[in-house]
Amino acid sequence: MIEYTFIGLVSFAIILLLISFFQKDPVKEVEEQVEQLTLSTMQQLYEVKKRVKALEEELLVGIEPFSNEEQIAHLYKQGWTKEQIARKLNMPIDEVNIMIARNER
Repeated sequence: MIEYTFIGLVSFAIILLLISFFQKDPVKEVEEQVEQLTLSTMQQLYEVKKRVKALEEELLVGIEPFSNEEQIAHLYKQGWTKEQIARKLNMPIDEVNIMIARNER
């Protein structure tokens, strides 16, 4: 009697083991979905960065940087002192004074 019970339990264990091999793992499915989402997000981010770079390049084409004289005039009109302008642009105060005087004419 005990032998039949033992054989039945071993058979049942083998059947359960075989069933477990053929069942889908729900965690694996979720991992695959997360991986796909991550990949698509990375691709979209790459595309956005590429577009932003292209737009920045388009905006920068043809734009000349301001000369020191234009920067000085602009800052002076905004109310900056001559000393502040000289410090910001790393220029001697005398040169700033000359450019402001030239611009006021």
